[in-house]
Amino acid sequence: MSKGNVLVTGVTGFIATQVALTFLDEGYSVRGSVRSADKGAEWIALFPQHKAKFEYVVVADMTLAGAFNDAVKGVDYIAHVASPAFWGQGDNEKDILLPAINGTKNLVEATKIEPKIKRVVFTSSLAAVINPALPADTLHTPDEWNPMTYEEAKNQTTPMFVYRASKALAEKTFWEYIEKEKPTWAGSVIAPWYVKQFFVGALDMDLPMDSGCFGPPLQKITSLAGLNVSVKYLWNMADGTFKNGVPAIGFPVCSDVRDVALAHVRAVERDAAKNQRYLVIANHYNPDMAVEVIGRAHPELKDNRLPPVDPVKIKQLIPFNVDTSKTQKDLGIVYTPFEKTIVDTVDYLLEVEKQLAK
Repeated sequence: MSKGNVLVTGVTGFIATQVALTFLDEGYSVRGSVRSADKGAEWIALFPQHKAKFEYVVVADMTLAGAFNDAVKGVDYIAHVASPAFWGQGDNEKDILLPAINGTKNLVEATKIEPKIKRVVFTSSLAAVINPALPADTLHTPDEWNPMTYEEAKNQTTPMFVYRASKALAEKTFWEYIEKEKPTWAGSVIAPWYVKQFFVGALDMDLPMDSGCFGPPLQKITSLAGLNVSVKYLWNMADGTFKNGVPAIGFPVCSDVRDVALAHVRAVERDAAKNQRYLVIANHYNPDMAVEVIGRAHPELKDNRLPPVDPVKIKQLIPFNVDTSKTQKDLGIVYTPFEKTIVDTVDYLLEVEKQLAK
């Protein structure tokens, strides 16, 4: 017997795939929103063992009014993971801000159609939390917000900063709906370090990388070049791209996608999670730490792929503090150790590389 029916939006993405699989493994039925029927068929073809408890619904454009009206019918819970993830140096409003904000508006408005919905979990990001103006040694908590306004984001020339603002503005839309509309369902927010599907020129910009949600990418992969930026950053350590040195990271923290997914499940199951915001940050790290772990697990990569590791840098971490005690207390999350996250991710990608080469 199913524990209930969960709508997982954007189910073909990195985090959403793991969220859907975790709900399925925990005894729920899942309806995944996809942009086309082909995408839905591809997803279930990857996981035929879940065919009896999975269905898909096509939401071609979540920014259109009424986009989720059919998707919410008959569901008990919602995990809203979908977010605009592809962009380059384009139109800040059209490409990033409005899709994030309007997609959220359309999702929460659609919940009026289905009175049986009990919980809605919104996937946010530490990008919505961090105020970059605060001192480096600030203890970041779930009460903090990225202060960038819509007007400031609209006029930004760096897409990375626009993306960060879009996550905060979309999450604020979620909370404002709860405050004003007083829905019968309770909301929760899960905020890992963020994931971008593809950022044009991200590796070439004169900016630190923001990369820190790792774990095996279980979604359909047709090319390792098309990995989401966080996982691709780790893969580029192992595939020789960064042989001469790994780009710096902006914030030295990371999440394991499996912890993030479990947090979504716990958020619909636990009363303590009602109307709460949770940061899911497992570890502090720097690139040399990841390279060293990969080298121990795969010494065959050291000579022709891995960059040299400076033992001094392995021990040096940028001061950065995130308070995740509420996540551990309320949701019972026991974070995956850093080494396991890195090894599991690289092991999986090395196997994908073999399969794609056939």
